[in-house]
Amino acid sequence: MGNFIINENYYPRLFLYHENDKDIKMYFGDEFELNKKFLQKANIFSGTVPELKKPKVTIISSESDVSEKIRVLSDSRDKITDKSGTEHDLENAVNLYESMKLNRVQACDHRLWAYLCHGPYYDFVKNRYKPNRENKIFDVSSFYEYDDKDKSTVTNYINNRFFTAVDNRTLRRNGIAFLWWAVELTYSPWNRWNGIEQNSKDKYHYSKCILKDTDIYQQVFERTIGKEPKIAFALLDTIIENNLNRKQHRDLIKKVNSDVHIYHYSTLSYKNIRQKMDTLLQMEA
Repeated sequence: MGNFIINENYYPRLFLYHENDKDIKMYFGDEFELNKKFLQKANIFSGTVPELKKPKVTIISSESDVSEKIRVLSDSRDKITDKSGTEHDLENAVNLYESMKLNRVQACDHRLWAYLCHGPYYDFVKNRYKPNRENKIFDVSSFYEYDDKDKSTVTNYINNRFFTAVDNRTLRRNGIAFLWWAVELTYSPWNRWNGIEQNSKDKYHYSKCILKDTDIYQQVFERTIGKEPKIAFALLDTIIENNLNRKQHRDLIKKVNSDVHIYHYSTLSYKNIRQKMDTLLQMEA
């Protein structure tokens, strides 16, 4: 069961399930009972629906710190140490991307991602992400035991990971859409846009970068600079080649974001953009 989207007539009802204390229990189990009448046939996958690998250790990815290594469990104060929980993201993203027959307009359809998150990839989304706040993980099935603030954390998690709108930010937060868009935005840019230098034989070179630390994904492609390929990929090259840590790449991105309008980066060559970024990198924060 894969070539479907949510029927527009039933989408509002599905969306309302997590907004009331009665129906939110539908998210407590390992499977979501998605009513067949909610579904509308669509030509999404070219073959079978690919299986997505779940992290070895159940962790979360917060919006501000995707690759933080230590998380604190809500039921105890035990700590889980893991590389990042993103160890399968590149493989999953490529498998998903290569299996789906989408253009960018179709990939902005909120009904598509709602179906995938509640249907074939429901278990994956629940394992890949957990509701969290201030390094505290919450259990969706313990919703009725929480106070109003904690309940809000759970409902926000469902809203962000299982649903999406058409804006860049929500597409990057959705549990499945973010994988597809990570590849769509970054594969083989030298073959797709003028002025991008090829510095790797791997067409997923940049996909690997932004999926290893999705803070880079968000910081670059949720800003205006992400809409300018020459700027975005020159920035990624600078981050990769200098092995910048989170603080360093965030500082650089802030500088570029301020500098780009003054010096009209879009009119510069890739080489000149890189030179300006190297200069910014050498400046004190």
